[in-house]
Amino acid sequence: MEHKQRWAVRAVIAGAGVLALAGIAAPAAADVVVTPTEAVQGDGADLTLRITNESRTASVTAIDVRLPADNPIAEVYPLSVDDWAPAMTNEKVDKPLASLHGYRITEVTTAITWIAMPDRALPPGKTTELYLSIGPLPAVDRLAFAVVLTNSDGTQANLTVPALTLKPGEGNAHAAAHGEAEPQPQPVAQADSGGPSYLLWSLVALLGIGVICVVSVVLQHRRKPVPVPEEEPKEMVSAS
Repeated sequence: MEHKQRWAVRAVIAGAGVLALAGIAAPAAADVVVTPTEAVQGDGADLTLRITNESRTASVTAIDVRLPADNPIAEVYPLSVDDWAPAMTNEKVDKPLASLHGYRITEVTTAITWIAMPDRALPPGKTTELYLSIGPLPAVDRLAFAVVLTNSDGTQANLTVPALTLKPGEGNAHAAAHGEAEPQPQPVAQADSGGPSYLLWSLVALLGIGVICVVSVVLQHRRKPVPVPEEEPKEMVSAS
């Protein structure tokens, strides 16, 4: 009985030690929220990354947002944000990608680093929002990002970012994401509803206008005064 109790105590101590080591090895606490949480494959998306510095001592001097390398995106645009200056990292791709505007892209952005302006580093406990416009979104179920913070004390923190859920688009969103031309919609004849068609009404209207014109001409002709021939002046007979 005492032997079992000793093993139980040792197991509790070992478990506590493992938890303590895990807490020490864990990255610096921080929070990242991405909105919206869903987008459509083949479309563009305007993303907002809300980042909170949960460090108690260090300020954040740089925020590195890394895009998925397995699913490159043709167009990536960091939008203007106060207190931060974006720097883009680009790489060439083996197969050109189609942009949202129909261009062929051979060099894509793989990362964006927002660098804090002088004396504008993100203090402990404060939150900032970064804005990113991307597209066309690839034909995958989820799009994962990575965020790395650089702190004023020289340390870095790898943050866990919720993946963006991508839903299949209507029509040919998959083709748009791969640069394939979308078929243009063709005119479709309207189904007969059982009433007079537009063409029939047009013919009736034209016929009515023609009848009105004919009647108007006839009436004008009838109302035109008939010229009366002038009488020739009689010869004057001289008195005998």
